[in-house]
Amino acid sequence: MRKSLVALAAAGILGGCASASSAPTLQSGPDAEVTVDGLYRVDNSVMQLAYMKPGWDLRGYTAMLIDPVTVAYKTDPRGRQRDAGGGTVSGNFALSANQMENFKSLFQEAVVDALSEDGGYRIVDTPGPDVLRITADLIDLIIAVPTAAVAANSTMIGRSAGAVTLVMEIRDSQSGEIIARAADRRSPGGGFGGMVQVSPQAVRADMRRLFESWATILSERLDDLRTVEIDPDPAQ
Repeated sequence: MRKSLVALAAAGILGGCASASSAPTLQSGPDAEVTVDGLYRVDNSVMQLAYMKPGWDLRGYTAMLIDPVTVAYKTDPRGRQRDAGGGTVSGNFALSANQMENFKSLFQEAVVDALSEDGGYRIVDTPGPDVLRITADLIDLIIAVPTAAVAANSTMIGRSAGAVTLVMEIRDSQSGEIIARAADRRSPGGGFGGMVQVSPQAVRADMRRLFESWATILSERLDDLRTVEIDPDPAQ
């Protein structure tokens, strides 16, 4: 029973739990999907992809070193472009420098708040023996609406404000050894199919909720792992 609880907590470090009947579990055995750096695939993860190093004991970690988030567009942000038939297709609109800084700040604030307030970790700026390092990249960013119009306080209706993928890694801050990796792509404010209201207030609120959701998953799973004894033998 203890090993089952340990496996459940370890598998859910970045994955959450879709339901009681489909709890996250680490793959095992000869058919397990294992990365080149020794991480095992997590099945039934709320995140679209999640990997964990078995047997890692997080009970001694009390602080977090959070790297500044990086952001990369999916395609060059050039607005609308002509297709081969002469029609227009939706492009990827660029955030202004100020909008990009606000975008990064929203994510950074969500992670810091979740880990320091809800998770009880100290936030530090140097590595240490009790420090975990969190690295997050927001990649394949699509801004589906003209950001100049949004900045001008107008309101638009569209199928989506865009989409972004989170890629997050957790490492030991001193050795650099990786403990977990996860990736998840979402569209702020809902799925790609529904109609959404796009305004400065709506977009900011949707982005904040998305970032807080990701940060809460991280905080809760780390908290789970700090309360269980991790079995050092990943083969068991």
